[in-house]
Amino acid sequence: MRIRSWTFVVLVLIVAITLSSAEAQNKGQLQADKSKAAGGKLTFIPHADLEALMKTNGDHPARVVDIAKSYNLGAYLLHFDPRPANTNLGGWAHNDITELYYVIRGTGTFLIGGELENPTKDDPASESVKTVRGPSVSGKIKGYTAQKYVAGDIMIIPVGVPHLPGYEVTEKTDIVRVVIDPDKALNLK
Repeated sequence: MRIRSWTFVVLVLIVAITLSSAEAQNKGQLQADKSKAAGGKLTFIPHADLEALMKTNGDHPARVVDIAKSYNLGAYLLHFDPRPANTNLGGWAHNDITELYYVIRGTGTFLIGGELENPTKDDPASESVKTVRGPSVSGKIKGYTAQKYVAGDIMIIPVGVPHLPGYEVTEKTDIVRVVIDPDKALNLK
């Protein structure tokens, strides 16, 4: 099961890189020398690095790379220990970033959609904005859908959609979060 999970993650990253290459070609941005890879060099994230990120709660960047000088692509690991539903409902929506969440293990509930009550712009100089969230607004999420998840599930969160990952965590959870950052707001890692 674990090998299939990691194989899926690798396939998702390959598709993202392939799509970026095709998009760049359509815009006439690729160099004439087709022998060069569009994104530069391979980025490898060893299993041991991911295991280390699974030891502490939170959203941890594994790698954020520049793809063909066109946008940043980030691979993150979210780790949540079991916890009851979060009653403060503090969610956020990203201004420019689209995310794909792939649940490696665990069960719980995300809140997705609706709107943010009294949204406030996140501080662009904060460490969270520069390394994890990118430009975002935060507020109490209302009118949401409570989306239960289990290992193997995928959620895609488009730009501007309010969400609260880890609203409720019923089993220890690890999630690979793939981030497409067209404005290169996130620091490279």
